[in-house]
Amino acid sequence: MLTNLHLATVVLLLLTTSQDCVAMARRVIGGARDPCSVSDFKVLCRSVVKGQKNVNAATEVSIRELMKRTIKAKQAAASGRKSGGGFDTCYSNYDSAIDNLQKALNNIKQNDGFSLNINLSASLTDFDTCNDAMGGAKASNMFAKSTSTLHEMADNCLALSTLVKQ
Repeated sequence: MLTNLHLATVVLLLLTTSQDCVAMARRVIGGARDPCSVSDFKVLCRSVVKGQKNVNAATEVSIRELMKRTIKAKQAAASGRKSGGGFDTCYSNYDSAIDNLQKALNNIKQNDGFSLNINLSASLTDFDTCNDAMGGAKASNMFAKSTSTLHEMADNCLALSTLVKQ
């Protein structure tokens, strides 16, 4: 037997358009309250986003912070390139990641969510490759740990990008 609540829910669903459903889903997911609720590394995400509720702005802030840290990591990789141990791989992959992140920032401005996702996925792959070259989760040196953090930040950026309004 249908209760009044069930009946109201069915009517509401029948009357809403797909765009209304998408907007409602974004609010339910948490995009309106806490964009970082969709990320795997919430504490890291919130430390970067710093209370920003606007999804596009939160994504942009996260990408800019990741770029800044990637530039520093690239400089550190440059100084270790002669020693081997994955530094050369990281150096070239950080260069690629910076390029992909710059493209992602342009994608936000152009409201191009499809390309945003592609460029953030590419940067995540760049960080994965570096992380693997440095020994992955088993590595204990400071550079490898910062590489892992960059990977987590890129993962957060990709998660935030799923909420970006187009």
